[in-house]
Amino acid sequence: MNGLFHSMGGRFFNLQQSKQKLPSYAQSLRVLTMCVSLFAASTVVHAQDINLSAKNESLEKVIKKLRAQTDYAIMASSSILARTRPVTVNLKGVSIDQAMREIFKNQPEQLDYEIKGKNIIIHQRPNPENNPGKKAEQPAKKSGRVLDQAGNPIAGATVTSSTGGQATSTTGSGAFDIVVHDGDHLIIKMLGYQPQEITVNGNIGDIHLLPINIVMETADVINTGYQSIPKERATGSFSTVSNELLNQQVSTDIMSRLPNIANSVMMDQSGYTGQIMVRGLSTISGPKNPLIVVDNFPYEGDLNNINPNIVENITILKDASASSIWGARAANGVIVITTKKAQFNHPINIDFNSSLTVSGKPDLNYIRQMSSSDFIDVEQELFKIGFYNSKINSKNKPLLSPVVDYLNKAAKGIITPEEANNAINNLRDVDVRDQFDQYMYKPAVKQQYYLSAQGGSEKFSWLSAVGYDHNKETLGESYRRMNIRFQNTFRPLSKLTIATNLYYTYTANNSGRTGYKSIATLFPYTRMADDQGNPLPVGRNWNQTYIQTAGDGKLLDWNYYPLTDWQHQTTNTAASNILTSIGLKYAITEGLAASLDYQYERESGFSTALADENSYSTRDYINRFTQIVNGVPVYIVPKGGILDKTNRINNVHNFRGQLGYDKTFGAHNVNVIIGAEMRTNKNDGNNAKYYGYDPNNLTTGNVDYTKTYPNFITGGNSTIINGNTLTQTDRRFVSQFANAAYTLNNKYILSASLRRDGSNLFGLKTNDQWNPFWSAGLSWKISKEAFYHSELLPYINLRATYGYSGNINPAMVAVNTMRFLPSPSPYTGTRTALFNNYYNPELRWETSKMFNLGVDFQSKNNRLSGTLEYYHKKGVNLFGTSQIDYTTGVPTSILRNVASMKGSGMDIMIKSLNINHTFKWNTIFNFSVYKDQIVAYNVNRTLASSYISTNTPPVSGVAGHPVYTIYAYKWAGLDPETGAPRGYLNDQISKDYASIVGEGTKVEGLQYFGSAIPTKFGSMINSFAYKNISLQVGISYKFGYWFRRSSINYTELFNNWRNHSDYALRWKNPGDELLTNVPSIDFKTNSSRDQLYDGSSVLVEKGDHIRLQYINLAYTFNHIRNIRSFQLFLNASNLGLIWKANKAGIDPDFNINLSGFVTPANYNLGIRAQF
Repeated sequence: MNGLFHSMGGRFFNLQQSKQKLPSYAQSLRVLTMCVSLFAASTVVHAQDINLSAKNESLEKVIKKLRAQTDYAIMASSSILARTRPVTVNLKGVSIDQAMREIFKNQPEQLDYEIKGKNIIIHQRPNPENNPGKKAEQPAKKSGRVLDQAGNPIAGATVTSSTGGQATSTTGSGAFDIVVHDGDHLIIKMLGYQPQEITVNGNIGDIHLLPINIVMETADVINTGYQSIPKERATGSFSTVSNELLNQQVSTDIMSRLPNIANSVMMDQSGYTGQIMVRGLSTISGPKNPLIVVDNFPYEGDLNNINPNIVENITILKDASASSIWGARAANGVIVITTKKAQFNHPINIDFNSSLTVSGKPDLNYIRQMSSSDFIDVEQELFKIGFYNSKINSKNKPLLSPVVDYLNKAAKGIITPEEANNAINNLRDVDVRDQFDQYMYKPAVKQQYYLSAQGGSEKFSWLSAVGYDHNKETLGESYRRMNIRFQNTFRPLSKLTIATNLYYTYTANNSGRTGYKSIATLFPYTRMADDQGNPLPVGRNWNQTYIQTAGDGKLLDWNYYPLTDWQHQTTNTAASNILTSIGLKYAITEGLAASLDYQYERESGFSTALADENSYSTRDYINRFTQIVNGVPVYIVPKGGILDKTNRINNVHNFRGQLGYDKTFGAHNVNVIIGAEMRTNKNDGNNAKYYGYDPNNLTTGNVDYTKTYPNFITGGNSTIINGNTLTQTDRRFVSQFANAAYTLNNKYILSASLRRDGSNLFGLKTNDQWNPFWSAGLSWKISKEAFYHSELLPYINLRATYGYSGNINPAMVAVNTMRFLPSPSPYTGTRTALFNNYYNPELRWETSKMFNLGVDFQSKNNRLSGTLEYYHKKGVNLFGTSQIDYTTGVPTSILRNVASMKGSGMDIMIKSLNINHTFKWNTIFNFSVYKDQIVAYNVNRTLASSYISTNTPPVSGVAGHPVYTIYAYKWAGLDPETGAPRGYLNDQISKDYASIVGEGTKVEGLQYFGSAIPTKFGSMINSFAYKNISLQVGISYKFGYWFRRSSINYTELFNNWRNHSDYALRWKNPGDELLTNVPSIDFKTNSSRDQLYDGSSVLVEKGDHIRLQYINLAYTFNHIRNIRSFQLFLNASNLGLIWKANKAGIDPDFNINLSGFVTPANYNLGIRAQF
C-alpha cells in the first residue's frame, strides 16, 4: 500500500517499505500515533513535472498537494507536524528535490527530511549526543503541560515513555515532569480525548489534546473475525461502531443499542421476525438473525451475557465479500464484536463506571379497553336474549363473569333484582387497569457497576475486569449479572505471541408480580382488592358460585387471588457461561505468520418453577383429580407443591489453524490467509416434574402417569401430566477457507475468498458435493488517477463485489427424528411419538447471492465523508413448503430447499463536521432502503382468508410480493340503514360475509398495501461539545411499511370477553356512517361479519414514524486530585415518538395486538472515572 500507515494498538506500521534499509530514526516512525495519508491522485511523473502553489498554508496541506502529483509516500508524525511553520511557495515544472528544498526553506532547524526510493520521511535531526562515537546522554527531567483546545489544563492525563517505559500523570494545572532522554517518544492519553505521541527534544512545552466526542471517527482497521485489514484495503461492505458511540446509550445489553447507531441494522418490532436484521431479510422460513462473532469465534451463548463495557468496537459485515468467509452461517449478515485488550508497554490504568437507571411504570391506558359501564351494558343485553344460558346450564361449570352471575342469581331468586343492580352498578366505575397500576406495577430501578485494571510491560500485558448489574423491573422481577474477565498476552520470543482469555458470566432471574396480560380472562371491572387493600377472589377457570360449594368443603380452596398468588408461584433461573480461549501466533518469516486458536464455551442453565400448595394452579390441579370416597377426599395428585426443574448444558469447542501472508513489494501488496476449522456444539437437557413437593423436607409424592382419572367437575378422563423429558443434540461442523487480496499502487485492489462447509446436519448428497461459497471484489481509488483534480472531493473510492453466503437451520436435520410425548395416549395408554424431521438426503444450507456496489468519499478538510452503497441479492435453495406422498403417513408437506426470493436496497452513511470551533457540532446520518419479494414458494393457498390475520400473518408466498405482506378485504363502508360492514364480492358491494371471507374471495381480490416490515430505516446522531460539556441526541426512524390495528370484534366480545375501546365509536343511528367505520353491534353473532371488519382495509395503517431514541449529556472534570479523569453523565432513552403517520394514536413498534405496552422512558445518572 503506497506510503500508507496502518494503526495497530496505538502503533503505526508502514505498509510499503523501501527495498533499502531505513535508518534508525525512520524505523522509530513505527510507533508514532499519526501519519499523513494523502488521498489525491497517484501517478509516476517526470522530475520536472511538479507545479505547486501555496500561501501561508500548513505543511500538512502543502505535502498533500505534493503527494497528489507524485507516487512518493510522504510520512510524518503528528508531533512533528504540530511544530511546523506555514509554507508559501510558487513552483512550476520543478523536480521533487527542488520542491522539497523550497518547502523546507523556512522550517525549524531541527526539522529535516530524507528521500529513500519512493519514500519521503520527515523527521527531527538526530542529536549529536546520540552518535555512537559520543558518550551516551544521561536521562534528564523534562517538563510539560497537557491542555485542551481552549488552553484549559487537563488533570490526570497519563504520560508514558514508549521508549523507556517511564510513566507519570498530570497535576491539576496540567503540568508533569518525567525523566527521559531527548529523542524518546511520549504517549499522552486521557479519557475523552484522542491519544497523542510526541518526540522529546529539550523541554516539552504545551501539548494540546483533541476531545473524542467531536472526532469524526472512521475505523482504520476492520475485523472480520478471521483477520484485521486496513479499511482502505477492503473491497467489501462494512459498518463500524466505536466504543464511544456505543456508550452514548445505557443498558445492560449490546443488541438494544446497536440498531440506533449502526448503518443497515434494524430491530424488527412488528412481530414478524422479532430479530435484529442486517440489510433486511435473506430467508423466508429459515433463521433470520445474523451470526454473532465475539473475539473471532461464533458466540453460542445468551447475548445478554456480554457486558457492553468490555466492547472495544463492533464491525457489521454486510455483503458477500465481507461475510462469505463465514460460509453457511453468513447470509443474514455477521456482527463481529471485538472486546478490549491490554497493550504492551502500558502503565497501570484503573477504570470505574457506575450508573443508576430509573424507569416509570407502563401506561396501561395505552391498552384500548372498553369502559366498564359499556361492557356491563353488553352483558345485560346478552343475558336478556339468553346468550349465556348454555354456559349457565353446562355441566362443565365454565366461568361466568360477576355481572352474569349477579343476573343469574337474581333470575333464580337467590338475590333480589335491586341487590343485583346495586352490585352491578358498583362495578361501573371500576377500571382493572387502575387496580394493576396501584398494586402490581412499580417504577423499575437498574444498577450497573464495572471495574477494570490493565497494564503491560515489553513482553507481557494483562487486563482484569469485573462487572455487576442488578435490575428490578416494574413487576418486581429481578435480574442479576456478574461478569469476570481476565485477558493476557505473552511475548516470550520476538516472533511468538500467546494470548489467553477467560470470560465468566453468572446470571440469575427471579419472577415477580402478575402482569396485566398474564391473566387470560380479565373483565374491565375486575377488582383484585377491597377498599382496605385486602385480596379479593377473581374468577379464573370455573363458575365462582359452583366452586364455593363443590365437594362440600372437602376440596382445597378453589378461589384465585391475583393480588397474592404470585407470592406462591415463583420461577427462578440461573445460568453460567464460561468462555475461554488460547491463541498462538508465530511470525515464520517477514510477512508470513501461522496461528492456532482454540476456544471452549460452556453454558449451563438451571430453572425451578415452584407452584406451592397455596398457589391457585396447584390447588386447581389437585382439585381436578381429587375423588370423594365415602365422604373422604382421595388426592390422586398428592397435596403439596408442584415443582418443575430444568437443566441444560451446552458445550462448544472451536479449533482453527491459519496461515497468513502480508507482504509489500514496491507498488504491490499481497495479503492471503488460508486455514481450516472444526466446531462441535453439544447440548444436553432434562426436565423433571414433581408433585407433592415439600420444600422443608425435600420430599415429593408418587403419581401414576399411565392411568386416566375423571375430572372432578367435567367427568372427562385424562392422565396426569408427565413433565420428565431428556433432550440431546450434537452438531458438528468442519470448514476450509481461503481469502486473498492484491493491491497495486494503493489504487487498485482485487480480492477473492473461498470456503467449503460440511456438517452432520446436512444430507449425504450435500456433504459429498464440492460446492463452496465464494466471493470476488474490486476497489478503485479514482481520486489517485492523473485525470482526477477535484479539490472539493479529494478522496473517491469505488468498490464492487459479488459472492455467495449461506444460512442453516440447526433445528432441521437430514434423518428421521422422533419426539416422544410426555404422557401416554388417553386411548391406548401407551407412549405416543411424533416425527420431528423426515429423511431428506438433499437437505443443505440456504444460499444467498449478493452484488454490492459502493462509493466512499471525503470532502476537503474531511468536513463531509461517507459511503453510498447499492446491493442486490437473491436467495436460492431456501426452506419452503414441498408436497410429499400422502401415503407415507406423515403430513402432506414438509420444509425443503425449494423456495427462492430476491431483494435489493441502498445504504447511505454520511458524517459531517458542521461547526469546528470552541463550540463543535457533528452529525452521523444513517439511511437504508430495502425491498424484498418472493420468487418461488410452492405454496398452494388461494383463499383470501389464508393471507389475513389480525396478529402475525403468514408468509405471503405470492410471487412478486414481499415475504411479509399486508393484505386486506376491500372496504365498502357501513350500511347507512343498519351500520353493518360491507365488502366486495365479485366486484360488487356485498354483505354476504360467509362468501366474502370464504370461497368467494381469492388472493387476487384482496387489497394489497405493501410490506409489513419497514423498507426504509435509519438514524441520525447529533453531537455537540463546548469545553468540558458534551451532548448527543439520537433519533431513529422507520418508513415504508404498514400494520393492522385492532378494533372491536363482537364475536370475541360475546364469547371470550375480549373487548376494545372502539366499541364507543360504533354506528348507532343513520348518518353515523359518515363519522365512523366501526360497525353496529349485532347480538346475533356472526363471526364472518367480524372477520370482514377485522381484515378490512379500514383498519390498515401506515407504520412510518420518527422516534427520539436517546439524549446523553456529559461533563468532564479536569481538576480532581488523584483521579486522572472523572465524567458525570445524564442519559434518557425510550423518549417516545416525535412523529407518526397513523392518526390512531398507536406506536407502531408497540402494536396493541402484539406487545400491548409502550416501553417506559429510562432516566440514567452515571459516572466514568480513570485512576
